Amino acid sequence: MASSKVSRRGFLRLAAGSAALTALAACAAPQPAAAPSGGEAAPAGEGVTLSFFNRGGQFIEDVMTTQMNLYRETHPEIEFEINAVAGANHQEALLLMVSSGTAPDIWFDANRTTGPLTRKGLTMNLEPFLEADDDFNEDDFVANVWIAQTYDGARWGLPWDSGSMLIGYNKDMFDAAGIPHPDPSVWITWDEWIELGKQLTLDLDDNTPNDPGFDPARVKQYGILADTGHGRQTYMWANNAEIIAADGTMPMDSDEFIEAMNWLADLGLKHYVAPSPAYQAAGEISLQAGTVAMNHLGAWMIGRINDAGINWGTFQVPYNKTRVSYGHYSPLCIYRDTEHPQEAYDFTFFATCSRDGQKILVDLGMQQPIRKDLREDFLNDDDLPAKPDRQAFYDAFENEETFRWPGDTIGSYFGGWYQVLLDYWGPYLDRLWLGEVRWEDVAAEVRAGSEQILETGEIS
Repeated sequence: MASSKVSRRGFLRLAAGSAALTALAACAAPQPAAAPSGGEAAPAGEGVTLSFFNRGGQFIEDVMTTQMNLYRETHPEIEFEINAVAGANHQEALLLMVSSGTAPDIWFDANRTTGPLTRKGLTMNLEPFLEADDDFNEDDFVANVWIAQTYDGARWGLPWDSGSMLIGYNKDMFDAAGIPHPDPSVWITWDEWIELGKQLTLDLDDNTPNDPGFDPARVKQYGILADTGHGRQTYMWANNAEIIAADGTMPMDSDEFIEAMNWLADLGLKHYVAPSPAYQAAGEISLQAGTVAMNHLGAWMIGRINDAGINWGTFQVPYNKTRVSYGHYSPLCIYRDTEHPQEAYDFTFFATCSRDGQKILVDLGMQQPIRKDLREDFLNDDDLPAKPDRQAFYDAFENEETFRWPGDTIGSYFGGWYQVLLDYWGPYLDRLWLGEVRWEDVAAEVRAGSEQILETGEIS
């Protein structure tokens, strides 16, 4: 049986801190990433233990354990050793494991880190395995699901969770405010969204931002939680701004980009409809915590919102000038130098691409399915959101007129450097959300640094 106990592997050097990551990555990847030479499976009857590195907390661990238990019913020779780390620092922990000689065979990666880890030479090229796999057929899968795992014409991971990003909303909060439920097929504008947000934001005295006595430092319910991470680019495109242009430049100092970034900051600083670090807020702020009426989120949150007992629905992300939709998938990756390449691939394919493995992800609310033959299972699931709200996820992902992804202009997801770009942008974004700067104050500097990362992978 798969063990959920966190072992000591991979954590012996965590105290070394993130300052050593550059050196660790260099040690982990002395040569460019390349396709594996391949390897034979273990002889029949011989047991194999696959080390698996997980991230994301208990919900994700429970989903993965369910898959492992089902897999072992037909593969009793496979055992799993599980390491886990919560939060967003899985890349650092993974690099430390590699440097200490305890690299996992498989890990649950993120869309933001697959590119950099592949560029550093840690991930295995899965194309040779897919080409040799009689169970793999490209036509079985929805288009665009591979975008965050494909670099230099090859797949370096297989999608395990995620899907489209929409606005999830709390129906009970709308009812309490006397506001009709949004139609999931109707797009609303930024201005309309802010007006809804003002009616749904409440301070501790039940005042809204429309009331003279409203106190932005004592908010108990926010109307809006915009996604300023993965979803941030949606607001740029919705204002006709570009993140990565076709010529490889990053025009983050354009008037349209500046306007969109300042608008995001002003949701909290000016309109008071969204949380802002400029005002202290206690407790979790999210749809599942019951503290937000409208939350920009991804399909991977379905199960967790339902577990929290929220009565909810969806609609498309609001726009200013252009209607835009977005989605991505985060993969399972295999370590380039694993001693069990075939066994690692077999389980990874089962967990991500097989119908039985993926059905678990759909049933537990972890994924908008990448398999076409699971569409009806997803749409007709008895759990919330209702079928029209679930259809909105497909309307977002499969709409050729609205669907965008960062780097689609150059054919590479963030050029392979998403996490590095996030690390660079972080201090600038912190100052923007606090109201210490406006985007025009830092735009030219951010553009120059971002373009250097896109070209070299290095932060100046």
